[in-house]
Parts: sequence; structure tokens; C-alpha cells
Amino acid sequence: MPGRPTVLFLCPDNGALSLMAEAVALHRHPDLRPFSAAAATPGQVDPALVAALEAESIPADGLSAKPAGVFLLSGAPRLDVVVALGEASRRAIRRQPFLGLLRLETWSLAEVVRSLPAPARRTAYRRLLPDIGAAIARLEERIALRLSGVAA
Repeated sequence: MPGRPTVLFLCPDNGALSLMAEAVALHRHPDLRPFSAAAATPGQVDPALVAALEAESIPADGLSAKPAGVFLLSGAPRLDVVVALGEASRRAIRRQPFLGLLRLETWSLAEVVRSLPAPARRTAYRRLLPDIGAAIARLEERIALRLSGVAA
């Protein structure tokens, strides 16, 4: 892993949790090079997520939903770790051979029900921020240990 380790966060549609993880990692973990993508079909970015991030002073500009397949394209960043946010994402990504060969972690996080009203979703996202932040910090520690030669 020369330079900053590259991490790809995946959720089913790249409309919320994976974008949240990318934004938090970009904002709070400068030693990581984070990206996010959809494990299945990309959806729409949830405006309630953007509002929740902005309320916590985490920049949300430039966040967009995209398929994991963009990481197959020429010039795409080399991935060091892929984090599937939930079991559905893990199953979906295992069907994509290139990602099946990479270091894959699965994190279980609470889902935010998209049919809830926007204020309820904003609150749910804000409640998830500490969990996502702590999980990213633990990931960064494991990567640092691996790079130093200590078993993680």
C-alpha cells in the first residue's frame, strides 16, 4: 500500500451509508483515501443525509451515487480495502469478481428507512455518525498495524 490506503465503502445504492462513510473519512481521516459506490444499482443521494452531514460541519459537496464498476475502468484508483456496509452489500459485491479478490470487510450498521419523513431520516443519520466514525477509526488502526508488520 504505497501512499495513503484506498478504501471503498459500499452500500446497496450508494445513496446514503456509503456516502456518509466516504464524507466522514474525507473529513476526519486524512491518512485514508476514501471512495464510495453502489454494490448493486446506484440510486439517488438522500437529501436528508446531506442535511445531516452539513449539520455536523462535514462537507457533503461533490457526493454522488455511482456503481462499483467504475473501479474497473482504466485509471481508477487501486483499492486496498473494500467495506461492505451490510450483508446485502457483501452478497452483491461477491458477484463482482474483481472485488471478490480484494480485502473485504463487512460492517453491520443500522439502516435508515428511506420511507421515513426527511426530519426523521436526518435524525437517524446523525445518530449513526458516531458509529461510522468509530468504525473508520478502527479500520485505520488495523491498516496501520498491517503496514507496520503487526498482525491485525
